[in-house]
Amino acid sequence: MRIDELDEFQGTTPQMVAEWMTRNGWKETKPNWWERGEDGFRFDQQAFDRQWFWLLALAAIYAKGNTQAMLCRINPRMRQGWPSDAALAAHKIWVVRSRASLAICKYFPCDRDLMINGEHVSCWPCDENGNKVRWPTNAAGEML
Repeated sequence: MRIDELDEFQGTTPQMVAEWMTRNGWKETKPNWWERGEDGFRFDQQAFDRQWFWLLALAAIYAKGNTQAMLCRINPRMRQGWPSDAALAAHKIWVVRSRASLAICKYFPCDRDLMINGEHVSCWPCDENGNKVRWPTNAAGEML
């Protein structure tokens, strides 16, 4: 299976990987060379076509070689805040999570904000059974 066939890959950017690495103790010690303790490898944010290499390296260290599990750590499939109007128009059913609750929603009020009862929410599109599906995209394949 190719990495871009995994749902968890959708929307992953080199910047997300670099931010995750920084949060987890990695440092860029030379251009494109990242180190953490004894471990180190090349991760070139400008050459994202080398994604298998960095993903396999991180998966070997953090997820027992499971690339999909590593992608879930880097790119969680719940996005902070409400979906855009375009995303809502393209997909009708969403999982909505706050700290206190989890719901499947088909209706979003026009005056929604980032909070429900004072709590921030995260959302992801789902099917009628609550299974997460791919995020809606435009004609160019960019997430709405």
